[in-house]
Amino acid sequence: MRIVVDTNIIFSALINSSGTISDLLFNSKRVFQFFAPTIIDDELHKHSDKLAKFSRLNPSEVSLLRSYLIQRITLIDLEQIRSESWHKALRLTKNIDEFDAPFVALAVEIEGILWTGDKALLKGLNKQDFDHVINTSGLKNLRMELE
Repeated sequence: MRIVVDTNIIFSALINSSGTISDLLFNSKRVFQFFAPTIIDDELHKHSDKLAKFSRLNPSEVSLLRSYLIQRITLIDLEQIRSESWHKALRLTKNIDEFDAPFVALAVEIEGILWTGDKALLKGLNKQDFDHVINTSGLKNLRMELE
C-alpha cells in the first residue's frame, strides 16, 4: 500500500525516535511503501536546529537519523506530478492550507493515502469526501489488519 508522508510526520519521527510514528516508518516495509515530495528534504535541512533542540539529539545525530529515515521513503520530484493531480490538490487545500498541496497532489498522483498529523488538514479533506487521508492511529490499525 502506498503512503504519502507529510512533513509533520517526519518531524515527529525525528523528535521522538522511539515513538509510534518512528515504529510505523521503520517497521512497516512488508505492508507499506512510503513516499514524499522531494521538498521534504529541504524542510528537514531548514529546521535541523529546531529538530535537534526538541529531540535532544546533537546535530550530527539528527542528520544521521534523518538520513536513515529518508532511506525508508521514496522521494518524488514535484515536476513528475501531472497537472490534473495538482489542480485537484489545490482545490482540496484551498480553504485549509495550500502549503499541503504538494502532499495531497502526490497522494492523488500515486493513488496513495496521505498520512498526516495535521488535524485541520485531516478534517478539511474528510469534509470534502477525500478519503485518501489517515492519521497515525488509523495507520497503526491498518498495519495490524494487513500484517
